Amino acid sequence: MDLELSESQLAWQKKAKEFAADKIAPHIEKLETDYNFRQELFQQMVEEDFFTFAIPPNEEGDLIAYLLALKEISKVDAGIAVAMSVTSMVAEAIWHYGNSNQQERYLAKFSSGECIPASFALTEKNAGSDIKAIQTSYSIDPNNPDIYILNGEKQFITNGDSAKVILVVAKLDPSPKNNPDVFSAFLVDYQTQGLTIPKKERKLGLLTANLVSLKFDHCKLSKNQLLGKEGMGFKIALSSLDSGRLSVAAQSLGIAEAAFEAAVEYAKSRHQFGAPISQQQAVAFKLADMRVKLDAGELLIFKAVWLRSKGLPSTAEASTAKLFCSEAANWIVNEALQIHGGYGYIKDYLVEKYFRDARVTTLYEGTSEIQRLIIARHLLA
Repeated sequence: MDLELSESQLAWQKKAKEFAADKIAPHIEKLETDYNFRQELFQQMVEEDFFTFAIPPNEEGDLIAYLLALKEISKVDAGIAVAMSVTSMVAEAIWHYGNSNQQERYLAKFSSGECIPASFALTEKNAGSDIKAIQTSYSIDPNNPDIYILNGEKQFITNGDSAKVILVVAKLDPSPKNNPDVFSAFLVDYQTQGLTIPKKERKLGLLTANLVSLKFDHCKLSKNQLLGKEGMGFKIALSSLDSGRLSVAAQSLGIAEAAFEAAVEYAKSRHQFGAPISQQQAVAFKLADMRVKLDAGELLIFKAVWLRSKGLPSTAEASTAKLFCSEAANWIVNEALQIHGGYGYIKDYLVEKYFRDARVTTLYEGTSEIQRLIIARHLLA
């Protein structure tokens, strides 16, 4: 496995870093509250090709380049990076499972910005880690066999109120007696009649990424909105989660690296007892441990991507990267805040934001407990 980054990968990393510093960093507070301003930023990201550049045939599907860019965006604002991540995840699902008409229609709209951002609607009130507990259902219209009827409610859907297309996983109703777990995936337009947003969540972090519930009340979908074939929803969901977990791993490292850099600078400039606190062994050792965890996390991501690029199984490795990076990020931002002392608790210092944004990384795309379960199952299979 070659760990040397290509010129193209380094260029994408630099491009994302410069974009984040210029277009995102100065406007974070406005992006957190102004929906229209956020949409303007997304259009600028479209112009720079950040949403779809890693989807084949663009850049030959360079996943490393995409994850490096995602990490740089995350260092400045992880909420904006979520929109980039989820949209790429939906676009990738369409690339892998969509028919030629869907690929032509949707991927072109992603590239033009017409379908930015996208949302992935899997989670429900009683179906988070347990995907098979999904109750959102679809059935065949009794008056028209070419129409599906979608009913149910999804919860904790990122950017669900601004998404132009939503990938929804639902269960067949009535379920066949010989196979009660028939799930399918659908591409739902945001203007679909019967689709409403009952609630917008108030949350701790990622304030530039809205979190909402979605309600589907007798929504009529055409046959061409079925992604893949009937019964492939579970496979599509799991495949998308594998990609999503690598994105969360990179996002986690971005937040953690930003906190680490802030801690280093603060430790060098903050004086106590006549010397910078960085000279105190207790602080210096914290910084050393942070660096080790960042490097280890990056290598775990590279391993998962390398296996994936070879067409080899990488589900356990994606879970390993997600588990380690998300938990390392939470540890790193906590220690970074500790190094800042009381100032770390004040909004004048960005480490407070990193602390809030990092917390969710051990929760979404599968909790840490679920990642351990996946890893253990592969070990014991």
